[in-house]
Amino acid sequence: MVVDYIIVGAGTAGCVLADRLSANGKNQVLLVEAGGKPRSPFIKIPAGFAKLFKSGCDWNYESAPISGPARRHIYIPRGKMLGGSANMNAMIHQWGHPADFAAWVESGATGWGWDSVSPVFAKMEDRLECAPNAHAHAAASDFVDAARSVIGNSGDSYNGGAYEGAWIAHCNVRNGQRHSVYDSHLKPAMRRRNLVTLTGMTVSNLITENGTAVGVMMDGPQGRNAARARAGVVLTAGAIETPALLLRSGIGNGASLQALGIETYRDSPHVGLHLQDHPLAATVFQTTHTDTYKTAESPKNLLKYIFKKSGPLASNAAEAIAFARSSPKLSAPDIELLFAPFEWREQALQPPAIHGFTIGAALVAPHSRGSVSLTTRHIQVPPKIDFGFFSDKDGLDRKAIIAAVLLARKIAGQPSFSNHIAEEYSPGIGIKDYDALFSEICRNLQTVYHPAGTCRIGNAGEGVVSPRLKVHGLDRLWVADASVMPQLVRGHPNAAVAMIASRAAEFIAKGA
Repeated sequence: MVVDYIIVGAGTAGCVLADRLSANGKNQVLLVEAGGKPRSPFIKIPAGFAKLFKSGCDWNYESAPISGPARRHIYIPRGKMLGGSANMNAMIHQWGHPADFAAWVESGATGWGWDSVSPVFAKMEDRLECAPNAHAHAAASDFVDAARSVIGNSGDSYNGGAYEGAWIAHCNVRNGQRHSVYDSHLKPAMRRRNLVTLTGMTVSNLITENGTAVGVMMDGPQGRNAARARAGVVLTAGAIETPALLLRSGIGNGASLQALGIETYRDSPHVGLHLQDHPLAATVFQTTHTDTYKTAESPKNLLKYIFKKSGPLASNAAEAIAFARSSPKLSAPDIELLFAPFEWREQALQPPAIHGFTIGAALVAPHSRGSVSLTTRHIQVPPKIDFGFFSDKDGLDRKAIIAAVLLARKIAGQPSFSNHIAEEYSPGIGIKDYDALFSEICRNLQTVYHPAGTCRIGNAGEGVVSPRLKVHGLDRLWVADASVMPQLVRGHPNAAVAMIASRAAEFIAKGA
């Protein structure tokens, strides 16, 4: 098969790029996805995303053990289907903070400042279709009031500028159902004859000739196949699979590649480095009542959703969010609190055992960095994912996540919210010593499922791609997903990934 453009990965970025690159009706575009079509009924149900964890729609990654006495392996859900993780996330829509993009520019991402990216976010608003959660539990508003009484509040919305405070989450929902980029961008584009979508096909490596990306090798049910691209290849497989594909193709640290028996095609030592995510400690409070989502799947609530698209199942679970600074010396928030009206138990891999509320205490401007690497050249073996949490030399991340848990406790004790709370269930109010609290945080640590940064924008000595997203040292090869972020945005990155893909389409169209 020969086309103009090949896009590898049909997540948020791939959906947007497939739409944009095929829009002129002339470009022959091939979109390759390792997963299948999003057929599970739980995809459309906003609260159903946890039912997709460890299913056939999930890459089902697991991290290397994190540092600390618990040596915990963290489960990492990633969407393996058309729509990718946008079809199994909590649908929170957020642009990011202007400070995020100022840091991008400072690190070498010229042209990615707030003045450059905010118009793109604004232009995409209508198609991404976001609005405050209309099905939130009444306690979500009480949480917002309690958080604002402690943190303050910067305005009516957390989108469109700098923010600090609390809000009901804005979600990508239409008529009580998930409305992801698969719905808004890919489904309409798939009607075009010049867009071909291949599912169940895993790209094993790039085909390169004379310093140029000219195609991909794919593995599928019928064996190996090749596809060639006249104009170029765009990698949108995410912060885990994109660097893994580059490494398998001989693009990475030469010494590490040779140790695996992979011939070095382009020595690019930063491929797979600088991994970031938002570590989260789930603080759980037992409630004084039974009005929680522990019974979200009761016959009554199922009927509510089936016939009215309302009730707990129409909610995105993470109904309210708050952003704060762990220190007044900071110029922008580094903490996020996420309110859910049920017990979030073992990353929702177990059903709630009690009637409770969860306040997830997350670190959204981490200093620590990890990596994605290969342990073998064989595609059947998943890459090694080392988050490197709390490895920053000054211990700032440790201090910040402890501050986040203490803030969650303080907000739970505010008069506007405390009437819901019987007691702190986890970590437990008896755990007050900082070392003991940190150990308990590490024992149950998870992430907010936002891996980024492994193919970051920067010059050839410090990054993997140029500010116009072209891979250094190769022609006609671009990366356009969360892996290019020099710094992970403060909050939820789905809209930022869509923005990156939209800008990539412009760069590619101009032959940048």
